[in-house]
Amino acid sequence: MGCGSSMETQSNPVVTEVSTEFRQQQNGAANIIDEYVRLDEQISKMEGSCPGPRMATAEAWIEHLQGKHDAMLGLDGMEVAQRRQEEQQDTEMEALTLSSYPAQKRDGNQIVANTPTKDLAQLAYNLGVIGDARKASMHEDFFANLSESALYLLSIRYYGELLEHTKERLKTLAESYAELNELYVRQDGIIAYISGGTYMTRLEETIDEQLETARDTRDKLGSTLEQWRICGLLLRAAANSSTQALKQWRQLSRIIDPKQKLQWALDCRSLLHASMISLEAAQLALPHVELKYMSHRQVLAVKHCNTYLITDIANKARYEHTSRVFSTYEANMSKTCTWLYETFNNTLRIDFDKSERTVSRLSKTLRDHRAEVFSTARK
Repeated sequence: MGCGSSMETQSNPVVTEVSTEFRQQQNGAANIIDEYVRLDEQISKMEGSCPGPRMATAEAWIEHLQGKHDAMLGLDGMEVAQRRQEEQQDTEMEALTLSSYPAQKRDGNQIVANTPTKDLAQLAYNLGVIGDARKASMHEDFFANLSESALYLLSIRYYGELLEHTKERLKTLAESYAELNELYVRQDGIIAYISGGTYMTRLEETIDEQLETARDTRDKLGSTLEQWRICGLLLRAAANSSTQALKQWRQLSRIIDPKQKLQWALDCRSLLHASMISLEAAQLALPHVELKYMSHRQVLAVKHCNTYLITDIANKARYEHTSRVFSTYEANMSKTCTWLYETFNNTLRIDFDKSERTVSRLSKTLRDHRAEVFSTARK
């Protein structure tokens, strides 16, 4: 992860500056060695969070999310380049029109295309589909089409939010990585000033080689750790949203006012969709791991119920069926989230911690040895 051997001797103006700085100090030996030890301890601590490997994983995840988001918007080639140029110019795409969507989503009833969610609610209220099972049955396909269009818009919004959140994560990691590299440069300057860029003992060279190998192993695990972190956070969000949605849905049977009932239903629909988008993204983040307790068939059942949610409220049998589907999904979503964290803690976390202990041990051994050799050399 850019741990780079501190024995690299390429010309570096910052290294030269550091060397000059210490050369000008009084009582240089003690000051330089103390500074070397301080920097090495700080480096070891920062390296433990693997900002470099995690940053690389975050960059790849952003690229993946950007591709997904662009595909949902129906953008490719020149359209993507133009869109990104607009983003750089701070042009916000807050009003998404139907012309931005893929062709297959533009087909069909234009009323579906141009009806926002708030108008959908008013339309459902006017047609009486919330409290009348017969009217709900008459209009269920129409409202299903409206829901599909609204949920597609919501998917674009959720993936956009996820993309922005990941960019913030990348910014934090990039700042940590830049800070770590600055410490490397200062430390290399000290070593170059004392040793001239060569190993002073055979033992120093051997320990440094072992340390680089251990760091490489630790950093690879650190990169994978970030993937599991992303997946875990998304699954936790999916589980939380499904729990909130189920509570909303169960409350509907107690609500009398049609407008309030409709609003709660729409909120429930959004929460369930957010849960399924989070689950979908979690699977994308960790594609080679099969998530236990959650099947594709079950997700399809939830999507179907969510699509027909508005017109199923008035039908007691359908309402109860949807309740069972949502309840099972919520329970399994919670199990899946728990299973992932338990699996992580029992496997990857143990391997990473073991690798990090090896790196810490070798770092301290090399640090102590160099401090002793450097002290002798300065005398």
